[in-house]
Amino acid sequence: MFQKHLVKASILFSIFFTTQISSFAGSPPPEGSREGNVESKNNYRLSYTPIYQFETDLDSSGQFDVQRHFLRFNASRSIDSNWTVGLGLSFDYEIWDFSNIARLHSVDLWEEIIRPGISIPVFYAPSQNWHFGLIPSIGFASASGAEISESLSYGGVLSGAYVFSRHLMLGIGAGMFERLDQFEMFPYVVINWQINEQFRLTNPFPAGPVGPAGVELVYAPVSSLEVGIGGAYRSYRFRLDDSSMVADGIADMTFWAPFLRVGWKLDEDYRFDVNTGLLMGGSITIEDADGHELGETDFDAAPFVGVTLKGKF
Repeated sequence: MFQKHLVKASILFSIFFTTQISSFAGSPPPEGSREGNVESKNNYRLSYTPIYQFETDLDSSGQFDVQRHFLRFNASRSIDSNWTVGLGLSFDYEIWDFSNIARLHSVDLWEEIIRPGISIPVFYAPSQNWHFGLIPSIGFASASGAEISESLSYGGVLSGAYVFSRHLMLGIGAGMFERLDQFEMFPYVVINWQINEQFRLTNPFPAGPVGPAGVELVYAPVSSLEVGIGGAYRSYRFRLDDSSMVADGIADMTFWAPFLRVGWKLDEDYRFDVNTGLLMGGSITIEDADGHELGETDFDAAPFVGVTLKGKF
């Protein structure tokens, strides 16, 4: 089943690459885009994050655990001193394992989920102080057996931030997305505050279809080591099997994720992070093909652990 999904995703990504635009998805523009530096500059970043969510109980009965794999490629190009544009590609793959449960609100249980996606960020800095961003994106989210063509989500993120000093950037943003027949909008705070030499407060994630950017307090005792504590809200919405009792249904998993991160700077271009935390206040909602709710099941707090390898070139 995964091979079938992978072939479809590969075809989609082949189409996406024909746009031939480079990007830096969801992050502030690189230094080359700031006023006073008109030289065009390409930036590329790649990251891979495997995460294991340990087994937890469903309130309706049964248990489940999840293996998650997140792959990200981001590239950007500074057009001039004001503009930076780019392309961001993502591919998520999840393996779910249910036990002691046959169905969830009359829906056949799923085993795999894939989420390919693309974003085209555009950043504009009219001065050294003001920075604005527009990040339109499109993606697909489907469980094993579902049609990717029925799993479309699209929308965008708008943000504006002001650089008060070299130690503080603060702003606001909003995400607006149409996700499988449901419109969602959320605000979030843009922050990058170097409190002192050791501490900073920042957004750990790019805002996108799954939720806001979150917040993280980072402690760096030395230049090669970071310890961060933070959290974010997440919502994963995906299309279900088209041959189940509720054909083309929808599942929506939501939770809060407080986390602890320890990161090492391997050299100037590579980083390695270890992440652990809990999924809290989590629930799984099942809907029919038209988005009408069939039932909701909460699940107990679920610990998770993962690693991230990041590189830039």
